[in-house]
Amino acid sequence: MEKENQNKSQSGSIVEENFPIGGMTCSGCANSVKRSLTKLEGVKSAEVNLSDASAKVAYDSNAVTPAQMQEAVETIGFKFDRRKS
Repeated sequence: MEKENQNKSQSGSIVEENFPIGGMTCSGCANSVKRSLTKLEGVKSAEVNLSDASAKVAYDSNAVTPAQMQEAVETIGFKFDRRKS
C-alpha cells in the first residue's frame, strides 16, 4: 500500500499553470520562449500564446520550479511573471 501512495504522489506532482510572458512581438519570440521552457528538465509541455502573452506549462514540481522557468525565459530577453494562480 505504501508503494501505491508513492506512485500516486509522483503522478500528482505534475502541475499545469499559466504564466504571463512579456516582450513577445512575433511568432519567433513565442517559439523561443517555448524552446527555453521545454529544454528544462521536468517541463513536460509548454504552449506559448502570442495573442494573450502567456505560456501554459505542464511540469513536474519535484523537478523544476517557476523560478527556474523564469530564469530560463528572462535569460533570452523576455519577462516571466511567477504570479500565483
